[in-house]
Amino acid sequence: MQSRQPRYVGIDLGTTFSGIAYVDRAGRPVSVPNRDGSFVTPSVVMIGSNREIKVGEVARRAAIEHPDLVAVNFKRDMGDKFYHQPVGGKEFSPEALSALVLRRLREDFESQIGPVRGAVITVPAYFGDLRRKATQDAGRIAALDVVDIINEPTAAALANAFRQYLEAGGSSIRFEIAAIAATAPSTTLVFDLGGGTFDATIIRINGEHFNVLATGGEVRLGGVDFDRRLAMRLADDFEKHHGHDARKDENAKALLFATAEQVKIALSAEPQTTARLRADGQDMAVPMTRDRFEHMTADLLTRLQMTVEMLLEDALLTWDRIDDVLLVGGASRMPMVCRMLERISGRKPNMATAPEQIVAHGAAIHAAITQMATSAATVTTDGARTFGSSELAESETGSGENILDFFDPPVVEAAQKIQMADVNSHSLGVIVRSSKENRIVNSVVIPGNTPIPTARTKVFGTEAANQRIIRVPVVEGSSRDPRGCTQIGECVIRDLPKGLPQGSPVEVVFKYDRSGRIHVQATETTTQFTGEASIQRDSGFDQKTIEELTRAVRELTVE
Repeated sequence: MQSRQPRYVGIDLGTTFSGIAYVDRAGRPVSVPNRDGSFVTPSVVMIGSNREIKVGEVARRAAIEHPDLVAVNFKRDMGDKFYHQPVGGKEFSPEALSALVLRRLREDFESQIGPVRGAVITVPAYFGDLRRKATQDAGRIAALDVVDIINEPTAAALANAFRQYLEAGGSSIRFEIAAIAATAPSTTLVFDLGGGTFDATIIRINGEHFNVLATGGEVRLGGVDFDRRLAMRLADDFEKHHGHDARKDENAKALLFATAEQVKIALSAEPQTTARLRADGQDMAVPMTRDRFEHMTADLLTRLQMTVEMLLEDALLTWDRIDDVLLVGGASRMPMVCRMLERISGRKPNMATAPEQIVAHGAAIHAAITQMATSAATVTTDGARTFGSSELAESETGSGENILDFFDPPVVEAAQKIQMADVNSHSLGVIVRSSKENRIVNSVVIPGNTPIPTARTKVFGTEAANQRIIRVPVVEGSSRDPRGCTQIGECVIRDLPKGLPQGSPVEVVFKYDRSGRIHVQATETTTQFTGEASIQRDSGFDQKTIEELTRAVRELTVE
């Protein structure tokens, strides 16, 4: 009989599609189909006038007839206060919309497998602190215990290494031999082109050690941008032939974009196809070839190539040091992507097995590692077990079954050996006045692509005598000019002791945790007084708002 013990899951919260997976007793990552029988759920939300919520494929189909009631691609707005346009005449935050997708994934999982105990959610490697916090908030609003955030390319590399191990002849229950790792040390470039974001990451895998060397990408570059470019060209052809601009009618525009996506997918398999358009009562068939599509999107491909080449420079590597190029994400199926990478790298890229599922698989493996490591930490030296935040007491499970008991012993042993080291995607700095340059500058504290977790210290001086509070703008970016950076908040150091002279040193410690989140601590060094230090963000939710949104989402019926 299948255990109904609460599970830790991995969730790929994608721009266009999302998925959920878990690791079974033998250590195999397993995707869980949604109620429609698909392993991926469209990240699309429809909000009706009577608060009727539809998520997934049914909402995606409704976008053509009711575009004003449907939200798509809201992951791109993560970190902003609101989704870029009203839905059903009302404004919604990207976190709330994402929470509805997460809730749908959780409900589909629980109806088949059992309760969700905790979740690891993936984010693009190039997500900054604001977007990472927004993703965590979305999970909390969906009533998920978000135990960690993992970068999508890192998750894909972890899952791919596991697959290589199995294909090399290893048994999924003989983890004591190779664990979840490749058969030999290797350096892999993970090229992750999803629906709305692009990441490129170089990761070194040596046995149980996973070390990210460098990461780069663009938050607003993905498959939908290729769709949009094609849609605009098709609209131009239609207007020249019929004199009507399909982009001015919301319904015709929605149909136009849906057609462009279908044509893009078809051209990945065939050298030519036909786009069938309809607007203003007029029909038109537009022949489209792969060559024409590639010509009109050549600048987008160039942006992808430039990001990859800059990444190798950041990692101080050349192509002869790269052992494998791994393609991840549905948009990486476009033939021009593979050709471009083969041309610049000199090797044929490998398409990840089930590229739409591999990120969720990697997140599930990371969740299992986290789960088992945390559970093992609660086992005392005499073998007695205690229950911490990551375990359930007997009254909660109803059976007294321990999480460690769920996995085969070799799986537990191997999971506890895995060591993962990621890097921060953005430089972290503060805005200060440079006495030498006599101007306001960004003083970088933690450069980009620094292994995390990490902590760095910067010493500041108080500007006036008896100063009780210090405010320091905190930014992401490597530019010396603050205008080339993104302010993520303000470091506020409160409750300094009275009577401090001007110029009193204050040490501010900046930390990146394993999830890429930022934390700040401050100490007045003369008195060793530690004041309150926090990142005050212009966007994002406080605890009270999250609790209110959680209650509101819980009361909704999601179909």
